[in-house]
Amino acid sequence: MRLLQFADAADGQHVGVVEGDEVVDLTDGELKPRSVHELYYGMGGDSAGLVAATNRALAAAKRARRIPLAALLAGRAGDGLELRKPVSGPPHDGRLLRVWLAGVTHEVSAKLRDIEAQQATGGTLSVYDQKYHESARGGRPELFPKTDPDAVVGHRQPVTRPGSTDRLVPETELVSVYGLRRNGQIERIGFTGGNDVTDNGIEAANPLNLPQAKNWAGGCASLGPLLVTADAFDARVVRVSCEVLRAGQRLAYKEGETGDARLNMPDGLLHMERMLFGRLPLRPGELQVLFWGTPIVFSQDDIRGGLQSGDVMRLTFGGGIGVLENPVEALAVPDQLAELRDVG
Repeated sequence: MRLLQFADAADGQHVGVVEGDEVVDLTDGELKPRSVHELYYGMGGDSAGLVAATNRALAAAKRARRIPLAALLAGRAGDGLELRKPVSGPPHDGRLLRVWLAGVTHEVSAKLRDIEAQQATGGTLSVYDQKYHESARGGRPELFPKTDPDAVVGHRQPVTRPGSTDRLVPETELVSVYGLRRNGQIERIGFTGGNDVTDNGIEAANPLNLPQAKNWAGGCASLGPLLVTADAFDARVVRVSCEVLRAGQRLAYKEGETGDARLNMPDGLLHMERMLFGRLPLRPGELQVLFWGTPIVFSQDDIRGGLQSGDVMRLTFGGGIGVLENPVEALAVPDQLAELRDVG
């Protein structure tokens, strides 16, 4: 089963299920769920499962409108419809979606990060290589949050580029989604695609810059386009690719494999889950997304100067997730320090 969320200019967020080449608008049905969050926590998904809850809503949506999937993905559905990230907190509280990410979980990422750090510092820094091998021995993986879930956007929504950016790059990552069952047990409810956009320049200069390399306003990551329920997704090996377009022309392209069998740690995904949820248990009403780290890394030679405003990132994920596309636009610089400057 594949799910998505979209905005309707007439009345806000909707949730739909893909049937063939159409999307059934569950919000237009009799039960009127507004989100995957509501299907799970408001309609019995946390006891019967997300698929059962969705099927119940689908049975009550016999007369609901149907939207061509291709038109919605292309941004041509009309009627004020626009795709959003496939999983979120409820419309009134976005922070009920927790966003955490993993780093240097694939060998190619560890090696290139280490080279870039050495180039940036002029030293023989090996922190990324050390972290990669530490995780491979069953040690603690690199995990970090996107602190504002509302700054994580959906398909075709812009990712922003702060004026202080050093070198911005895309990171193509498989993403697992979690809910908390009524019996107190966490379950994987589905999988989607993710782009952990990163200011690689400031991270390479000093790994302690990682929170700043990963977090800013307006759009510092993306999810989508579709959420594939856990029962319908094979997460062992997933083919992915990333294309960067500038002025409509291909600037860079790479492909690779991610998935549970490609992670560098014993027990794969379960190892990251133990480390994350062992310290940050999921609470009732919360959903969690976990980015797995990327098998695709773009060096300075691949994208000279990094992503620029106007570029487009096009990420492809196997398993029915689809193509996640985001343009890059400049982040407006707020002037909020005028009074502090006057005091100084």
